[in-house]
Amino acid sequence: MNIDWLPQFIVSFVVITVVFNAALGACAYLIFLERKVASWVQDRIGPNRTNLGFGFLPEKIHMMGLGQALADGIKLLLKEDFTPNRVDKWLFWLAPAMVMLTATLSWAVIPWGGLLAIPEFVIPEWLPLIGGETIAKQMVYATAAPVNIGVVYILAISSLAVYGVVVGAYASNSKYSFLGGVRAAAQMLSYEIPQGLCVLVMIMLYASTETTAMVSSQIGGFTGMTWGIFAQPLLAVLFFTCTLAECNRAPFDLAEAEQELVGGFHTEYGSMKWALFFLGEYMNMITACAFFTLLFLGGWDILPFTSIFPEYVGDSLLLGVLVAFLKFGVFAGKVTALLFLMMWVRWTLPRLRFDQLMRMAWRALIPITIATMLATGFMIYFGFRNWWWFGLMNVVVVVVSALLGMYLPKDTSNEKLPLAGSRFSPLVEGE
Repeated sequence: MNIDWLPQFIVSFVVITVVFNAALGACAYLIFLERKVASWVQDRIGPNRTNLGFGFLPEKIHMMGLGQALADGIKLLLKEDFTPNRVDKWLFWLAPAMVMLTATLSWAVIPWGGLLAIPEFVIPEWLPLIGGETIAKQMVYATAAPVNIGVVYILAISSLAVYGVVVGAYASNSKYSFLGGVRAAAQMLSYEIPQGLCVLVMIMLYASTETTAMVSSQIGGFTGMTWGIFAQPLLAVLFFTCTLAECNRAPFDLAEAEQELVGGFHTEYGSMKWALFFLGEYMNMITACAFFTLLFLGGWDILPFTSIFPEYVGDSLLLGVLVAFLKFGVFAGKVTALLFLMMWVRWTLPRLRFDQLMRMAWRALIPITIATMLATGFMIYFGFRNWWWFGLMNVVVVVVSALLGMYLPKDTSNEKLPLAGSRFSPLVEGE
C-alpha cells in the first residue's frame, strides 16, 4: 500500500491548523492595531483601558488595552442579530459567509515555511491499516495546498470576494447599499486588470507559477536575481496600490464612504453578520500582504542579495522543522510590516472621488503595467536577466509615462466651474 502522500498530508494539516487560528486571532488584534495607528497619526492615545484581568486584576493594571479586542468580540457576539424587513433573507445571510469563505481560502497556497526534508521511516505496528509500512525519503512543502498553479489560484479565489459584497448590497434592499455594491463591483473589476498584469510580469520574471519556486528564484533561483522589489520597483508600487483598492482600503474605500453612503454595502448589517464583513476584510489584507511578500520581498528570506536560510535541511527532521518555524516567523514579520503600512496609508491620505479612482485605473495603472509587461518580455527574450537591467527599465517607463502625462491633452470636463458672485469669481462693476 502506497502511503507516500501521508507526510505532505500531515504537514498541510498542521499548516492549516496553525495559520487559520493565527489569522483569526490576528484579525481581532489588527482592529486593535488599526485604532492604535489612528491614534498615533492623530496624536491621541487610543484604546488603553481594557485589560485581560477578567475582574481579578486591579483596575489600575490596564495592560496597554490588550483586552479591547476581546471586549469588542464579546459585544458583537451578544448584540441582537437584527434582520430588516423587505430584504432577501437567504442572500442577506449568505453574503457575509461568502466574504469570509473566499478570504479564508485565499492563503492556502502561500509557502509559509519552504521545503522540509522527511527522512525514511517506518510507521509503528500498533497503528491500524498502515502499521509497519515504510515511507520513503521525500521533500514536502510547508503550505496548505502545494499546487503548481498557486499564483493563479490566489488570483482566482480573491476575485470571488466581490460576489459577497454585491450579493449583500443587492439583498439589503437599500439605496445606500446598492450604490456601495455597484461601486465595489466597478472598482474591483477595474483594479483586477493592472493587478493581474503585475502578477503576469512576475511570472515571466520567475518563469514559474508555483509559489515556492518564486521565493526560491529570489534567493538564487537564477543568476543575477534578487528580491522582486529591486528588479521591478515600479510594479511593486502599482501592485500595492491595486491591493489597497481590492481590499476596499482607504483611499479607495468608496464602497463604504460613510460621508456619502452611511456604510455602503453593509449599511443594513449588524451584530456578527456585520463583524464577518470586517473579519473578511482583514483576512483579505493578510492574504494580500502575504502575496506581496511572496512576489516582491523574497518570502522567508531575511536579507536581499544573500541567502541565510538553506532551502532545506539535510535529513534532520527536528532541525528542518525549526528552520521552517524561523522562516514562518520572517514571513509573518514582513506581512505585519505591510499591514502597518496599509493602516498608515489609510489614516494619512484623503479618500479619492469615484471618478478619480476609475481614471487612475484605466488611464494610468493599466497603460503603465502593459508597457512594463512588453518591456520585460523584450528584455527576457534578448537575455537581459540581471535585476539591475529591470530596475533601469522601470526608470525609463516612469520617465516616459511622466512626459506623456505632462504633454498629452488633459481632460477638462471635471474642472470647477466659476460661480458668479462667489468669493472665487466676484462680480465686476460694469458687467
